[in-house]
Amino acid sequence: KAKALFSVKRLAICHSEVLLDRLHDVSLAVTKEVNNLRSKVSRFAISTLGELFRTMKKHMDHEVDEVARVLLQRMGDTSEFIQKAASQSLGIMVGNVTPARAMTALMASGIQHRNVLVRKCAAEHLLTVMEQIGAEKLLSGTRDSTDLLVHTLVKLAQDSHQDTRCYGRKMLSILMGHRKFDKYLKKSVPSRDLEDVMAIIKQKGIGDRKCEHPSAKHPKKARNRSLMMAQDNLPSDGGSKSGADVVILPRQTVRRTILRTVEETEQLRELYDLLTAKEFRTRIEGVVLLLDHCKSNPQFISANIVQIFDVFALRLQDCNKKVNQQALEALALMAPMLKDALHPVLVLLLATVTDNLNSKHSGIYAAAVKVLEAAIAHLDNTLLLQALAPRVPFLSGQALLDITEHLSVLVESVHPQKPQAVKRCALPALWFLLRNGALPVRSGNVRAVVTKLAKSLYEVMGSKLKKYAASQPQHVMKNLCDILD
Repeated sequence: KAKALFSVKRLAICHSEVLLDRLHDVSLAVTKEVNNLRSKVSRFAISTLGELFRTMKKHMDHEVDEVARVLLQRMGDTSEFIQKAASQSLGIMVGNVTPARAMTALMASGIQHRNVLVRKCAAEHLLTVMEQIGAEKLLSGTRDSTDLLVHTLVKLAQDSHQDTRCYGRKMLSILMGHRKFDKYLKKSVPSRDLEDVMAIIKQKGIGDRKCEHPSAKHPKKARNRSLMMAQDNLPSDGGSKSGADVVILPRQTVRRTILRTVEETEQLRELYDLLTAKEFRTRIEGVVLLLDHCKSNPQFISANIVQIFDVFALRLQDCNKKVNQQALEALALMAPMLKDALHPVLVLLLATVTDNLNSKHSGIYAAAVKVLEAAIAHLDNTLLLQALAPRVPFLSGQALLDITEHLSVLVESVHPQKPQAVKRCALPALWFLLRNGALPVRSGNVRAVVTKLAKSLYEVMGSKLKKYAASQPQHVMKNLCDILD
């Protein structure tokens, strides 16, 4: 694999035009190897992605979201050379793709991450992107997008990691120095957190020290310190400002929350303590309590959705099977209660739920299927399609079968209102399935679910499906015709 990655890198450097026609496939294959258990292969894959970004530039725009997510995830690795390689490749990505695409990917995959090193790396590269775009363009977007950006920067400026705070203040100072920011403040009511951060920047500046990697001088101390830092955003017993607002996914509506009362703070602390307890029975109590809150006070859960579900998501992959199953069953019941309020954490939840579809424990598998069915019944199906379809190339086993089958249902539901979303999300998944004759699934049901998806798409698209397939490799078109005929 290392030799193959080296060959891809050489092609990118010497014959980049050869890769253009199959760039998505190549990027996908290389991205998979980033998580290879052999560190040598993983490092080669990371550096190869960097070379692809360097040579293919904006042709790699469509790969940014997935690659950024995987590379940021490796920033939480204990190996320093893996961290360094991942950060370097992200830096190359930021310097060569469309800045807006890089910004969206970093905000979606890094800013809300629980690992302090991942957040720090995302903030570092987000600063570079913001410097490229400039305050003029950043403040010229819609009101909601500006609200989201400002809120994100405030969150970073109050992060537990010193460097992340420094990057956050630098980015906020970029906006503060532009005349449009004053207009923005006049039209909106600044949050208490924003006022506090602005006061600190005006009083002390962004900091005398240069933001740098904490491991530059004392790598061992830095690593140990990062492990001890609190990685949750729930308030301490005395209250905390940094968790007062809710961070949601890019392009979504920003909702302001009222400052937490003492009672709310206590409720959040109780939930956190129960859900993170060492004793598995206590963690189950936490799941039950969360479900009770969803029934009795869904507004409280909605207002604090990201903070709560960052912790709850851990129970969806709990090492104790009883807790794991209980959490999945509870999530299936929460979907009709919370509905649209789950959208900010939808990607996080679906990633953990799909992993459970490969569980050999019948109860866990059945509960994961219930979650998917509840999500399709009660949540925005367009968002579900956008979240599930890109995961198909990264799935295997029963998870691949189930997700492909559910995509068929989503296609029929979404296409009447948003045909472009189906074309953009579902077709790449179908091409992947048709390109790979020997899928990583032993079951004989593979052809059945692929056939179901292809026929669902043909039913809503008609002859356009074959027209789109004509641009794919010849065997893809042949496989599609065999299925439809």
